[in-house]
Amino acid sequence: MILDRTRPLFIRLLLLVVLVLVPPVAWIAHQATGEFSRGLIPEMDKKAEAIGRDLEQSIERAVGYGIPLDQLQGMDQFFAPVLAANPEIRYLAVTDRAGKVLFIEGAERSVLEAVYGGADFAAGTEHSRKLALGGFIDLAQPLAIKGARIGHIHVGMDQDYVGGRLQEILVDLAVVTLGALLVAVEILLFVVTFNITGPMRVVGTVMERVRRGDFSCSAGVTSDDEVGRFVHGFNGAIRLADQLFRRLEAYIDEVKAAHFDAGVVEKVKDIESRVRFLFRFARNGRPEIVNEHQATDIRLPLFLFVFAEEISRSFMPLYIRDLYAPIPGLTPELAMGLPIALFMLVIALASPSASLLANRLGARRVFLIGLVPATIGFVMSALAVTIYDLIAWRAATALGYAFITMACQGYIAQVSQQQTRTQGLGVYVGAVLTASVCGTGIGGVLAERVGFRVTFLVAGALTVITAVLIWRLLDSTQPQAEGPSPRKRDFLRLLRNWRFSALVAFAAIPAKMALTGFLFFLVPLTLSQNPSLDLGDVARMMMAYPVSVVLLSPLVARFADRVGWRVGLVAAGGLLGGAGLVLPAFWDEPVLAVQAAILLLGVSHGLSASPQLAMIPDLCWTECRAIGQTNVLAFLRLAERIGSFAGPLLAAALIPLYGHQGAIVALGWLVLGMAAVFALLSFAYHAGPHIETEWGE
Repeated sequence: MILDRTRPLFIRLLLLVVLVLVPPVAWIAHQATGEFSRGLIPEMDKKAEAIGRDLEQSIERAVGYGIPLDQLQGMDQFFAPVLAANPEIRYLAVTDRAGKVLFIEGAERSVLEAVYGGADFAAGTEHSRKLALGGFIDLAQPLAIKGARIGHIHVGMDQDYVGGRLQEILVDLAVVTLGALLVAVEILLFVVTFNITGPMRVVGTVMERVRRGDFSCSAGVTSDDEVGRFVHGFNGAIRLADQLFRRLEAYIDEVKAAHFDAGVVEKVKDIESRVRFLFRFARNGRPEIVNEHQATDIRLPLFLFVFAEEISRSFMPLYIRDLYAPIPGLTPELAMGLPIALFMLVIALASPSASLLANRLGARRVFLIGLVPATIGFVMSALAVTIYDLIAWRAATALGYAFITMACQGYIAQVSQQQTRTQGLGVYVGAVLTASVCGTGIGGVLAERVGFRVTFLVAGALTVITAVLIWRLLDSTQPQAEGPSPRKRDFLRLLRNWRFSALVAFAAIPAKMALTGFLFFLVPLTLSQNPSLDLGDVARMMMAYPVSVVLLSPLVARFADRVGWRVGLVAAGGLLGGAGLVLPAFWDEPVLAVQAAILLLGVSHGLSASPQLAMIPDLCWTECRAIGQTNVLAFLRLAERIGSFAGPLLAAALIPLYGHQGAIVALGWLVLGMAAVFALLSFAYHAGPHIETEWGE
């Protein structure tokens, strides 16, 4: 079974979806933005006139009390809240009858005086006047006392505001379209593999056995669509052949029992033996049902669940900051990092139990068990009032996450063969990272448009859909769990394997520290301090991480399976990720430096994610045979979660010392140093009993 067969299919479906969806979406977006632009400009004019009238009435009232226009006090404080509440208004100003600028807030005096500095404007009409001033649209409304004009109130609008808003909408639309494309491809991939290519592979397996004369099995397909009807007809042909064979057997038995000529009986027995030698049929008349289990069986439910978790990724530290209340003994930064760190800790502690349950109960049951606390955690996180509430509900979500991911990894490990192990685990990595692309981008757009709490409720709804899919997709006939239940001494035996310990301490743990400490915690907090970036911008920048991993992971998986240079890829990835985090120390543009660090971290994990998992059977082949590959992978996940737990806390501790940007660099030096140690140790990985025995088989 070649699990990577879905890769070309995924690409073809992606091209199909792009051709079908992108042109109409682009046309609709073009038409909608045109209508939006034409409709927004008059509305902005009306809003500017309304603001001008309100200010005009207040100023005229003050002048009516006998205060000269040029001696009004506190005009800057009077204008400031109006400008803050209306970002499309760039400045407010007051001029006298001669056009001299008396008060202005938000722009330089020279901008207005260059146009309104003469007396001609004072003789203009009594109505508002609109004209372009550089990058502004100026709306001048007259000020009058008892019919006599005393000056003008000027409302300056940003000439590029409409274009900027349209650009933001188009970018959000592009992000949502990208997410919709990937979701559509995942659904189409599931439909095609589950209803077409999967059943046809089963038919191919049965047909190959029939070609060799084995009629003892039939394809286990029960659908009622066109493919299902074809399979039913194919199975019907096998049953017909079985019935004809039964009739032949009955006729032969009748001839042997009724014929008195010994020569004839011998010839009949000879025919019977030749038929039995050439053809094989089910002894009881019931052909064996053949079902093919593959890694893609669980890809769509895994994708939807991780999508639900990832939609809160871009704003989680900001949501924690909104709920923050002082926790005795903790700095504000550590208190804000605590929910993320405890989320990772619960995953680490629950993973071994989840692995044991996956062995005993099967992936389907463990997946459904995990969905219960996950759904409750998402919904109640939306209703959290304090940071203590959020910690509790995020812990519940983490418990579900641990059960679900271990169920998926165990299922994929059980259905994967040795020669395609990296590609099989690449199905897991690919589903997780594709969901990260969709979840991070769409989550940022949702949070910006509807708020943090509603976005959590959307995540809860997605987990319900995931439960329905798992209930219907995975049946009770699943691969048997491998190996006996592990014991404590088995895990101690793993730690005595220095190659495994080095991989965990200097590759897996630093990678998770960089992921949770930098990407999950420091990036949203650092970028949110920039006033020119909104939540959607932060989410789009964070998307560079999963996009780069999605693009690299399948290529690296095939390269690792073909060449076998897995340890080198892990070492190179660790060095690249650490160097990326150090980059802001040498770049004067902080936003661009953070964006580059995110991209390099994605490239780093794209190089190392699949090979790191696939190295385990090579490094620990005796342990895998003793306690099962699923349990070894579970222990790896448990160990690397130390980095996931430590990352946010370490980053939070570094912020008071070095600031947000300095904390990124300090964390980067630590990750780079640990990766350098692993790179040096990796030169000894090519020799030793574990590697030599595995390669010699």
